[in-house]
This record gives sequence, C-alpha cells and structure tokens, in this order.
Amino acid sequence: MVGLKMHTREMREHFKRIYPKCPTREIENLVSAIISNKYWKVHSERNDALYAVALTQARIPYMDGFKAESTLPKTVILSPKAARFCRRGRVLIAKKRGENFISDTVVEWPIFVRLIRQDESIIYKFFIENPDPPAFINRRTFSLWLNDVYKSECKM
Repeated sequence: MVGLKMHTREMREHFKRIYPKCPTREIENLVSAIISNKYWKVHSERNDALYAVALTQARIPYMDGFKAESTLPKTVILSPKAARFCRRGRVLIAKKRGENFISDTVVEWPIFVRLIRQDESIIYKFFIENPDPPAFINRRTFSLWLNDVYKSECKM
C-alpha cells in the first residue's frame, strides 16, 4: 500500500508504474493534485457533486459504506460496490448528502482527464442523477460507456 507521506519523486514513479500509458504531464498533474488537495466541480453551475483524488483505499466500515481519505476537506464514504475499486490516485465522484460526501463511482486518472472534457450536463445526469451509476470506469469500460450514453442522449 502506498502511504500518505510519499515524496513527490516516489509518487511520480509509483503512478508511472500504475498508469504506464499515461503521458508524463498527466502524471505530474495527478501528483500536483494530490499535493495541493485539488478537487473539481462535476458541473460548473452546481455545488453538490465533486471530483476528488483518493488518498487511501476504502476499507474502514462507516455509515453503510466504507470511508476513504481524499483531496476533499472531508472524508468520502464509498458505497460497498465502489469501495473495492478505491485506490490512491483514482478519482472519486462524490455527491454531497447532508454533511457527508458519498461516492458510488471510482474512475482511473487517465479516464478522468478525458471525462472532464465531456459535456458536464451529461456527466452530471449519468453519474449524479442516475440511481445506479457504474462502480468503476477504466480505459476498457470508458469507450463502451461513452457510446451508450451518447446513443441514449440522441434518442431523447
């Protein structure tokens, strides 16, 4: 397990091994996001959903899920189905529920970089308003998901 107190160089090397096809610049952005506790809005006009980088695995049972530390100022509670995918350097899509943030979806960093370039309204609708969003999005599932989402949007 990667500890919370890794040096910047160690983090770069770790994430290069984890994401070998990821460009160096994206690895640098991930390390920078971790160091500076960066998080992003899922939708620019709404404050109830955020992307945050996971800092720990989600193994500690907490309030009908498992808690994980992240770049958000508060603990994120992951659903049991998403908790098994939570690792340091993956992105949590966290919804504000009262005083807590709940995450039903975990996304690999290289896919997050592509995901934030998509239409934010579609992303919000699929991950936040959807009662059963996918637990994990990686490079294999992203293209299939993207095709399905845009096909369903065209039918509406």
